[in-house]
Amino acid sequence: MTPPKRVVFWPDQPVDQPADLFRALVAELGIKEYEVEGEIAGADFVAFVGRKRAEAHFGRKLKSGPVGESIDGAQAYVLPSTAPKQRGKFYEGVWRSFAAHVLGRDLAVRDEFKGLAPEAIKAALDERRFLFAVCCANIVYDFNLGSTVRTANAFLAGEFWIYGRKKADLRAAMGSYVYETIVHVPDEAAFAQRVAEQQRTVVVFEETADAVELATFSWPPRPLLVFGQEGPGVPPELRARADHTVVIPQYGSIRSLNVGVAAGIAMYDWHAKRACPL
Repeated sequence: MTPPKRVVFWPDQPVDQPADLFRALVAELGIKEYEVEGEIAGADFVAFVGRKRAEAHFGRKLKSGPVGESIDGAQAYVLPSTAPKQRGKFYEGVWRSFAAHVLGRDLAVRDEFKGLAPEAIKAALDERRFLFAVCCANIVYDFNLGSTVRTANAFLAGEFWIYGRKKADLRAAMGSYVYETIVHVPDEAAFAQRVAEQQRTVVVFEETADAVELATFSWPPRPLLVFGQEGPGVPPELRARADHTVVIPQYGSIRSLNVGVAAGIAMYDWHAKRACPL
């Protein structure tokens, strides 16, 4: 049996103060071999709980997640604080991703995949993926892009393209990005080339005068579902390349749907009309 990984936590604040979630969260995630303020020598992971101490150690600004550097051979991570006055809204997803690395298995997968390493889960999914792909614009560094990745995982898209900026905020993906083939498409030329290579039919979701309502839309072979971002929508150069433009009708007062919600509706419609059951 493989021995458990040794984890050392370095918190910004004492973790045993009232209402701190540290002990309960570590127990829930199944991390049993750990020390608080322990020696790094011999540890497999060192996890800073909060960013202040981590940034002082590395001498630069850091975000939550793997640091990309080691300390005395231990992989370094920055985890959002569990202290009641500091913890943020999205702390749990980062913690779960960290626990998956420590334990070698994901804690938030369907029963079929429980106990499998992330690479084994991705390999299993790759054998059954569907023929549609998803493209999401990344022009304004929008948090919602991550939720669209998570939705693409749920509906088992063939690929996920990020158009525009390479750096993406994937916190809302809740770690699902490790199971997806994510491709960076930097500009219109790269987009056009990949569409041609994969013989994709471009289906842009945007509210335009000539758009077809999703309920009556007939899906073409090998579609690429293109979504914009909150505010700017689909970039003009991608709208110009659309083979089809589709709209999801709305009946309330809000101008647009959340991107992740719109993508989920569209992917479900594809499955309902064209896909075989899982």
